[in-house]
Amino acid sequence: MYSVSSAEMRHLEEQCGIASSELMENAGGAVFRAALRLAESAGLTRFAILAGKGNNGGDAFVCARLLQEKGCQVDLFLTVQPEQLQGEAMAAFQRLPQCLRQTLRQQLTADDLDWNTLVIDGLLGTGVKGIPREPIASWIKLVNASGCPVLAIDLPSGLNADSGAAELAITADMTVTFAAIKAGMLLQRGPECCGRLEVADIGIPDHYLQNPTKCIEVFSQADARQILHRENFSTYKNQRGHVGIIGGSSAYGHAPFLTAESALRCGSGLCTVLYPRHAENHSAIPKALIVRRIEDAGKGFFNRSSLQEIASMLSAFSVLACGPGLSCHAESLPVLELLLGAGKPTVLDADALNLLSMAPELLDGSHPCLILTPHPGEMTRLLKAYNISKDLSRPNQALALAKTTGSTVVLKGCRSIIASCDRRYTINLSGCAALATAGSGDVLTGVCASFLGQQMDPFSAAALAAYVHGRAGEILCPLGSRGILADDLPAALPKAMRQILPVA
Repeated sequence: MYSVSSAEMRHLEEQCGIASSELMENAGGAVFRAALRLAESAGLTRFAILAGKGNNGGDAFVCARLLQEKGCQVDLFLTVQPEQLQGEAMAAFQRLPQCLRQTLRQQLTADDLDWNTLVIDGLLGTGVKGIPREPIASWIKLVNASGCPVLAIDLPSGLNADSGAAELAITADMTVTFAAIKAGMLLQRGPECCGRLEVADIGIPDHYLQNPTKCIEVFSQADARQILHRENFSTYKNQRGHVGIIGGSSAYGHAPFLTAESALRCGSGLCTVLYPRHAENHSAIPKALIVRRIEDAGKGFFNRSSLQEIASMLSAFSVLACGPGLSCHAESLPVLELLLGAGKPTVLDADALNLLSMAPELLDGSHPCLILTPHPGEMTRLLKAYNISKDLSRPNQALALAKTTGSTVVLKGCRSIIASCDRRYTINLSGCAALATAGSGDVLTGVCASFLGQQMDPFSAAALAAYVHGRAGEILCPLGSRGILADDLPAALPKAMRQILPVA
């Protein structure tokens, strides 16, 4: 999927051959369904729908009508007098039940935004530029100060759809955008204003939305569905990949087991953890895992004494994942060199990346199926090691590292970037702030390794892994950002995959 500008979106709507009234009905229906899900997940019982005079207001009217027909408690607020509405927005208003039109309000106060209310933002659309004027400016300030969860229609009011500029804008918990991501959602303040993103199909045919020459590529549920496939009914464990995980230490004993469980949950047939013999582990190890205690000369981390034993086991694995819990000791460099020279598809994360920053030449001659998954701190060290400017944009940092190392790079963070060495990149649309917790990256490493071991190419495996990982976080924390442990994520991965493809 590709992002579009506001002008391109208007052109698509005009050229697709679908009546504007039908597009509005489809858009309002998508917002209605998302609003019901959010309200149910948070135990909210009331909907405050804020409508402006444009087509965003028309979408809000459709949503209000459907919620009222469902028997929900709906309060509708309009920034103008009804007679100022025009076109499809006026038609949608006239289809409202009489009770909603009679109770329509043109003033919004703090008392209207109580704790059990979901606010639906339909004030401004994609065509608006500059700072919102009154009364909309005051309404935006009230909503942002209220602490109420907010669902934005197509774009948070006040956010520039093209640049992502937003001097005064709604801070939404979720945005339901129509047909395609707008470029401004990915730039400047776009991510923080939009919150979680859902791209709703409103009937515009897919071929109108494919324009790779001008737009930013984004990775959506539709893209994930193209990669995640139904397995053969007759498959068996040795066809599903054997992941070898090399990690753990006295300092970080649990991390590789998060990685391993995640790999199994995503479909790997076998998973073996190679673990330093003298590293204590107090976690409950899933019974389906194979654990091999490796010689470490009593140090509690991998070193030269570990090489012979690790080397004897590598032939059994179809893919390697190295780094979770490893610890960053220079004595572990020979182990990383051994793994990179093993001729296996490999995922490097955490301290494997920090070791690589100490010896960047280790990648010379490594297997072409290589995925690096740095967070911003690890990325800073890698950029310095490979003499890449830290002043580049995030996408260009990822592209430069991918090209220099011949790898696929997953640059983690809000809207993670997946970049390949052939100059392609995509921005992941799933995920939430609840994933910003210790161990979350270890889970992602296991998902990447699992998909890589299931014969996916590195770019597809990395992009799908980032999306599934993000969806798992959204499932566990549909609103807000607190309360998730990384330990919770592996069990949510199968549900995330089945939301993408029911037969996954």
